[in-house]
Amino acid sequence: MNSFMNDHEKIIKRIKKSAISYLARYEVSEYQFKNTMMRKLSNFENELSEKIKIEIIEKIKKQMISSGYINDKRFAEMKSRSIRRQGGSARLIYSKLKEKGVSDNVIKYSIDIVDDGNEDAEIVAAVKFMKKKNIGAFHKNKDPDIDNHLLKHKWFGALSRRGFSLSIVNKALSISDIENADFIIEDNT
Repeated sequence: MNSFMNDHEKIIKRIKKSAISYLARYEVSEYQFKNTMMRKLSNFENELSEKIKIEIIEKIKKQMISSGYINDKRFAEMKSRSIRRQGGSARLIYSKLKEKGVSDNVIKYSIDIVDDGNEDAEIVAAVKFMKKKNIGAFHKNKDPDIDNHLLKHKWFGALSRRGFSLSIVNKALSISDIENADFIIEDNT
């Protein structure tokens, strides 16, 4: 029994060291942490039962949360800011954070914090995406042989896949010149 406890303690020490190393490199959600550590623990030690593996990971996860290494609110806010900067919609933020196991309340909280009461946050994000992809007002190729209807249809699809609603896509594509589009971005940044 003593040798098992000794091995058990070695396993805990090894996985904890791995956890700290992982968290030093990445900001992750509780869900991501648990999945990654379960995978690493399975790679380290296959003789432990699933129940014991889960207990070990939960114990380490609680320690990391209480130490402040894992914080879903901080993670969600950081991801939300990153997605908004890249021209992502609230729907895209919700989808990406849901994949990471973040709760609905935390996602809503992070979007509220990042948008900071700006009701134009969606249109600003759409315009940022348009600038990044050189579409809409930012389209540089003014070739008269290009079918504008087909081009606008492609842009519509790109914005829709990014998670923007029909009304936001229509507003964004109705912006006709770069100065107005840049003003929207600069005024709300």
